[in-house]
Amino acid sequence: MDNTKLISKIKKFPEVPGIYIMRDEKQTPLYIGKASSLRHRVLSYFQRPQETRLEKMLEQVKVIEIQKTDSVIEALFSESNLIKKYKPKYNIKLKDDKTFLGIFITKEDWPRVMPARLTQKLPEGEFFGPFPSSGQVREALQILRKIFPFRASCKPMSGKACFEYHLGMCPGVCAGKVDQKDYQRTVKQIRLFLQGHKKEVIRDVEKQMKELAKNLEFEKAAKLRDTVFALRHIQDVALIAEDDLKHPEDVPERIEAYDISNISGAFAVGSMVVFSEGLIDKAQYRKFKIKTVSGANDIAMLSEIFRRRFEHSEWPNPNLILVDGGKGQVNGAKEVLKDKKLEIPVVGIAKGPKRDKDEIIADEKLSVDKKLLLRIRDEAHRFAISYYRLRHQKSLK
Repeated sequence: MDNTKLISKIKKFPEVPGIYIMRDEKQTPLYIGKASSLRHRVLSYFQRPQETRLEKMLEQVKVIEIQKTDSVIEALFSESNLIKKYKPKYNIKLKDDKTFLGIFITKEDWPRVMPARLTQKLPEGEFFGPFPSSGQVREALQILRKIFPFRASCKPMSGKACFEYHLGMCPGVCAGKVDQKDYQRTVKQIRLFLQGHKKEVIRDVEKQMKELAKNLEFEKAAKLRDTVFALRHIQDVALIAEDDLKHPEDVPERIEAYDISNISGAFAVGSMVVFSEGLIDKAQYRKFKIKTVSGANDIAMLSEIFRRRFEHSEWPNPNLILVDGGKGQVNGAKEVLKDKKLEIPVVGIAKGPKRDKDEIIADEKLSVDKKLLLRIRDEAHRFAISYYRLRHQKSLK
């Protein structure tokens, strides 16, 4: 595959945030991605060997179109909007998948803005997304909230300011600090921003600012001036740090890791931690009190946890399962998956005499970085230990 001409064009791409669209000879989008540096990100596809599926895709790529954005957060939202519009063949993770996290705006007198999944029971409202990384959704909402303070969960007009109001993240819906019409206008601006219409948002805020200045409401006008400045100078360093340095397919979307904690079978508990796109997703963590196993039998305890976990069809299935243990733990997990008619790779980490000697037990060669697997294993261990200590301390009272 000779991509000399294509690579020559890519080297001229700007080193700015944006969206890239890989198209075939019929101009059909094959893959859409985002980048904090368009040149660096797109070049990375052609600078190292790829897995078979990606190689097949790259053989079909004839044109790569780019769209520059002013910030990574805008690239994040544009990527999701374009994937939803074109449904490219190789964006397999986001196509028609309801388990991924998105942003939801409720249809209420005082709308809430919050992270959500379409698998949840949601009120009437509008869903934006989904997005490939739960961590990036939450980080994007934090950035957005600094520009447009919004209501997430507080009770409107309760007469008492919520904690988030004191942090500058809620406009005071709870305490009657904001006019309903003004708040609904803010939500409309958030909606436009999520749809990729930042320039339109800036025009609307500037118009609002001039109206306030004309009415001699200079303090409110000054706040809107700050909003315009923030929109033009979005600080999204955290999102840049999370921008895909590897190809999205290299890291499973959802990794679940399990660990058991007990002393001679007493106060036995288990943990399930979740990493989405390689990032901690604490909202998905679960803990289990062992109910059916007596004595120190970690393999049987893990099997119990797996049976209970996969009774929850509303929880998204993982793309990879990680267990702290050797072949016994791995085989125990596989037996449960076989009973449930599920085909999910299971990886074990058997402890070695030293951390760097830990053995990875897997049926196939993994593209996931060993350091990431160790980090996830350690997090599962920490979560299990903390729950065990809590149970033990309660027994002493």
